[in-house]
Amino acid sequence: MEPLYQQTHKQVHQIQSHMGRRETADKQSVHLVENKIQASIPDIQPARKEPPNKRQNAKLHVDQLKYDVQHLQTALRNFQHWRYARKQQERQREELLSRTFTPNMGCSTPCEAETAPAMLRRPLRS
Repeated sequence: MEPLYQQTHKQVHQIQSHMGRRETADKQSVHLVENKIQASIPDIQPARKEPPNKRQNAKLHVDQLKYDVQHLQTALRNFQHWRYARKQQERQREELLSRTFTPNMGCSTPCEAETAPAMLRRPLRS
């Protein structure tokens, strides 16, 4: 059980270092880094039966590794969601910047500008 724990613990630390690289990766390689992280997140399965005197310690190790893996998966999902939202905002911004605006057909802005001062001069009636 101990060698398996050490190996998995080492994998968790390697994934955490990949997470740091993901934040500094350029736009083209961020997908590759995410795929590498996703593929290397281990599936933690309870190991074979341990002797009763080591069982509690082994269970604590497995629970800690499960928590670490769950934390890594959540961090990866949060980053992917943030990246998707950012990309969506950029698309919407580009769409607004490239859009040509035309005046509404039903109202003519110059006429409304001319009638506004006349409306202000009229007395208010209760």
